[in-house]
Amino acid sequence: MPSEILIVVVVAVVVAIGIRLFLARNAARSKGPPHIHDALMKRAQAHADASPFLRKVCREYEANGHISNRQAEAVSEAIARAEKRSQQGRQGRA
Repeated sequence: MPSEILIVVVVAVVVAIGIRLFLARNAARSKGPPHIHDALMKRAQAHADASPFLRKVCREYEANGHISNRQAEAVSEAIARAEKRSQQGRQGRA
């Protein structure tokens, strides 16, 4: 009698672990590839404190998960300006 209970418990644990692994694998598959603008927006987040525009676009990207190509071009230009300002600031201190 006790061995039957032990077998049932072990089978239940194995099934529970199998279900968790299956669900985790499906969740990882359904996540999909990273968005085309992810790398650009990570750079934008690094400079968001220096630009209200970048801060606004970063908030929108976090909310929506995407930005338009036109916005991406504007973000790229804003990052270039922010990086240029930060380099000039470093040279001015040296």
